[in-house]
Amino acid sequence: MPRLLTYSSQELPPELKCQILSFLRITWPEGFRGENQLRDWISPAEEHPVHCVLVEQGILISHTEVKWIYLDHAGETYKAYGLSGVFTYPAFRGQGYGAQIVQAGTDLIRQSDADVGVFWCDPRLDGFYARNGWLPMRTAVTLILHEDGSWLPATEELLMMLFVSRKGERGRGAFERKPVHWRGDTW
Repeated sequence: MPRLLTYSSQELPPELKCQILSFLRITWPEGFRGENQLRDWISPAEEHPVHCVLVEQGILISHTEVKWIYLDHAGETYKAYGLSGVFTYPAFRGQGYGAQIVQAGTDLIRQSDADVGVFWCDPRLDGFYARNGWLPMRTAVTLILHEDGSWLPATEELLMMLFVSRKGERGRGAFERKPVHWRGDTW
């Protein structure tokens, strides 16, 4: 029976780190190009990553990462947590492991000091994440800071959010109406 385990990046066993990086390289190769082609880290330390994994006999079945940053939006600063690197290895799909790992990551966020939860996904996955309380922000606009200093609209990914604290809930309308300026890759 798979075990649900949680690790900080520093505590993550090397064999699990290798399996996570292998999946990420294949599925999201854009994160492993140029100067990052041989990267041996999963996420930058400044995003405070914590890994939730389902493991059986040393084999990684499913993974998500919970990260956080401070997000300035509409005159407020929010502690924004999010999910990233959500996956289940193909041989284990269709058995509920993805839902289990998303629930584990979502529970970590709900139990944290988060104001809001944020991440972006393929719009076809909104129902999957909504089952764990994530809200699709269909009217929200995300602008990404590019290397040349310009703010350009994000790809076709859908912003999903949780409103965890009272402050976060009070800011919900602003997230629906005012562009979210995101520095770096979306989660």
